[in-house]
Amino acid sequence: MGHSPDTADSPSTIPLSRATLGLLGLATWVVVVLGTGSQTYATYALKGEKTTWGHTVLWAFNDWSGWLLLAPLVFWVARRFPIERPHLGSRLGLHTAVALVVSVLHGVFYFLLEWATGSLWHEMTPAQLVLVYITKCAASGVLIYFTLVAVSHGISYYRRYQERERRATQLLAQLSRAELEVLKMQLQPHFLFNTLHAISALVRPDPDAAERIITRLGDLLRMSLSSNGTQEVPLAQELEFVEKYADIQRTRFRDRLSIRIEAEPGIERAVVPSLILQPLVENSIRHGVERREQSAAIVVRARRVGDRMVLSVADDGPGFPDEVLTPVPGRGLGLANTRARIAALYGDAGRLEISAVPGGGALVTLDFPFRESAHAAA
Repeated sequence: MGHSPDTADSPSTIPLSRATLGLLGLATWVVVVLGTGSQTYATYALKGEKTTWGHTVLWAFNDWSGWLLLAPLVFWVARRFPIERPHLGSRLGLHTAVALVVSVLHGVFYFLLEWATGSLWHEMTPAQLVLVYITKCAASGVLIYFTLVAVSHGISYYRRYQERERRATQLLAQLSRAELEVLKMQLQPHFLFNTLHAISALVRPDPDAAERIITRLGDLLRMSLSSNGTQEVPLAQELEFVEKYADIQRTRFRDRLSIRIEAEPGIERAVVPSLILQPLVENSIRHGVERREQSAAIVVRARRVGDRMVLSVADDGPGFPDEVLTPVPGRGLGLANTRARIAALYGDAGRLEISAVPGGGALVTLDFPFRESAHAAA
């Protein structure tokens, strides 16, 4: 993956609209007329026969004008009756018959243009000349007809390739979004279970604290639902979510827990993965507060380093347990999901690092490209 699913890459192909194809066809026809006329003029010059470049180009114009008019008919027949299995034999026979008819039409049209421009031979009657032009155009006409059919088929196959690429890109984006949504959904029940457990433990001894947690939990759920399907949000929104979650935990642990959020000024509009910090704070609480009696401090930081966004969560607890440093299936859900989301959103451009804090404690650092979006700015 390695890209935000909201901005999936499109296949780098050139759209083949009818206008584009028409212009390409006309340009090709002009090149053929000028090239044929110039070649005829050079042949006459080598033979020492007198003529002008204008006359040879006129002859080429008369010869190829019929195909300029007949090409749309050929393309229509090619699209309507493609030479494909299981009708390969019958379609080849059909196109051969149409090629002969088109060649005859081209010969007649060629004769009429030659007559209109005064380029006919005068040694034969008009009827004889029509037969000569039809015979002259028959062999080359069939070859040109099937060349146009091949071009039509090539365009058709190219368009099918474009459509397959577009669908594959859309499918990849849908799969990426689905994968990220699953990762987010795995975290939400875990978080809700812990919070509801805290509420149940406080309902009797401290109903005011339980009510405060319920209120904050409602705020968090509303924020979570409002960002449903959104993988990246402004940093300000993500820090607001963490602050509300921190308020729940401060109410729960009272003087045993200090949570501080520090954000570098001017980066509030940077986009970050939604709900990316809460699992890290929860991990610090789980391993740095719940397992000991003394007070603990957690610091959440957000800063810009060059063209990188750096988010970190540090605590002064006992550090990472073995199941985090050496992942065990079924444990370390928060870190595992966060790492998977960073990889899905940013690929090799995103990193999650865990380390020890000097003097004791754990540090989780997220590092990914810094960017602001128009939506975030609004």
